[in-house]
Amino acid sequence: MRWPGLGFLFLLGCVAEPGGGEPGPEVFSEPVAHDDDSWFFSSDRIYRIDLEIGESSMEVLRSDRRFSYPRNKARAAAVIDGEEVGEVGVRLRGGLGSFQRIDNKPKLEIDLNEFSGERFHGLESLSLNNFAEDCTGMREALAYAAYGLLEVPTSRTGFAQLFVNGLDYGLMLVLETQDDRWLKRNFEDGTGNFYDGKYVFAGFFPKMVDFGRDRDHLFDLEEGVDVGFSDITEISEGSTRAEERGKLGDAFRARVHWEELMTLLRVEQFIGNQDGYAAGPNNYRVYFEPGEPLVLTPWDVDASFLLGGIFADTKEDDQQVTIDASRWEEPGGILASVCLEDEVCRSLWEDLGPIVEERLLDGTLYDLGENLAELVQEGRNQDPRASCTQEANAEREVILDYLATGDAAVPGSLPDSWGDLEKCASVTGSPTGTSGVLALCLLVGVRRRRSEVSGGREVPSGEAGS
Repeated sequence: MRWPGLGFLFLLGCVAEPGGGEPGPEVFSEPVAHDDDSWFFSSDRIYRIDLEIGESSMEVLRSDRRFSYPRNKARAAAVIDGEEVGEVGVRLRGGLGSFQRIDNKPKLEIDLNEFSGERFHGLESLSLNNFAEDCTGMREALAYAAYGLLEVPTSRTGFAQLFVNGLDYGLMLVLETQDDRWLKRNFEDGTGNFYDGKYVFAGFFPKMVDFGRDRDHLFDLEEGVDVGFSDITEISEGSTRAEERGKLGDAFRARVHWEELMTLLRVEQFIGNQDGYAAGPNNYRVYFEPGEPLVLTPWDVDASFLLGGIFADTKEDDQQVTIDASRWEEPGGILASVCLEDEVCRSLWEDLGPIVEERLLDGTLYDLGENLAELVQEGRNQDPRASCTQEANAEREVILDYLATGDAAVPGSLPDSWGDLEKCASVTGSPTGTSGVLALCLLVGVRRRRSEVSGGREVPSGEAGS
């Protein structure tokens, strides 16, 4: 039996918060022409973001804690890629796995039109992610790109070096906020209701939000019109009926875009998203496009491409480290469950498996991974506020190997004792810490696989990641 949300609970309290540290290298690029918004979301450059936050505003942000909701919003002055934005709103983001205080390396939302009422190059806000669960600096960008390659509506990503009051906060992932503008870019009609399906707290413990579980009121309306959750309730009632009957009725079959949902879950399976709809259910969005079936979209995919543990086979030397790309036979989330109970929908799930894998192994995602590895290496390896750095190059190699071959298990020789293993790298206490040690020790074993063929072309040895 696979317990829903186990990967999510594994992240509880695992991330150590870094200190300020000495300034790192200046890895940002020279400003470019700001003709449209593509410069925000590039895999070829790192731009600079400067925030000036007054002491009173800093104290407001310092008052936020991991379990305090809603988060406070403070005033700041922003300069992005050399262009003055003016006064913006700043608030801390993140939950159990990724929240960090403002004096450490926080996830942030920058509300670009909070006080001016004017959008910055059409954008209402930017989300900055802190790589708290990612030594490599490339997992999230690869995960969002994987969804995009299968035409699942998803966010674009970029990279920035953040400075707060002149202090170097290191490399950040720039994530396209899923708002009204994003909806209009991804759907023919972007005026529908858009809900957030992340967990909520019931006291200290998180409560997962899903349909048909008497939790309709816990969905958070992000965009659209308040209809008292009647649209969510319709899906919940259909899910409950389908669960009881073991099949989808015709009306409910037409109410959900099942092919798009199963595609999303197949991508989650490939990238090993341990904190999405299939594993949680968590970190997903729900969109009701007027006159169209319901669609789910991914959000906060920082628990993707995580490394798993070692296991030994019958031979003494046959030991492996794995990309934790969960090969679930039965993904969680009630919509997934009722689909797999239905003969037609299960057939759709089974047919999509090889299609999704072929697309994600055709070399496109690998090429992006190589490019990202080179782009972020210096910034992540010398990030003054990173919670993990030493194992980053090795982890990038393991991820690239997976994208080149589709083989989640990477063979390699291990030290004779845990004492020797500790000498390979430092364990930081983050989810990537122990696995990072393993990755570093297995780096030689990974490199030899770089010469294998991926997507009909040879992947030259030593090209990427280190």
